[in-house]
Amino acid sequence: MKKFVLAAAIASSLLLAGCSDKVDESTISNVVQASQYEQPNLGITADTTPFEVKNLKIDKVLLDTKTDYKAKVTYDLVATKSLDEFKASMRKVAEQPAQENNAATQTKDDLGSALNSLKNNLSAEVMVVAYGAKYGDFKAGQVVDTISEEVSLKKVNDQWVKD
Repeated sequence: MKKFVLAAAIASSLLLAGCSDKVDESTISNVVQASQYEQPNLGITADTTPFEVKNLKIDKVLLDTKTDYKAKVTYDLVATKSLDEFKASMRKVAEQPAQENNAATQTKDDLGSALNSLKNNLSAEVMVVAYGAKYGDFKAGQVVDTISEEVSLKKVNDQWVKD
């Protein structure tokens, strides 16, 4: 009986910890990662992004309420793949056919498909050039920058998002 009570106490404390409304380093890392280093409209998703937020530290909390949070943070921006690997992954994104809501029968010869393909190619190439210009010829595992910034979060539908 004592084992059951102990197991129930441990389980309930873990459940309460997971449901906390408090913002921590992990929450901020996830929000910063998704909002700044993933841009789905440009084909940069969790799978294709070349960067990851690591070693985030909260330097100073400026505001902490149930719906708003603001803090000064510092983190390392670490390359998860090399510039060449990023370029290759963006080429794959650019090669994917256009998928629009009402274009299920669209062929490669259609003007809309050609324009969408051009947009994808340009977006992919611009991102590769921009990251290369900013961070040089980075390699996987390399810390490309240490960033200090003020992060503002807002709670929307029980999730923290960048404000």
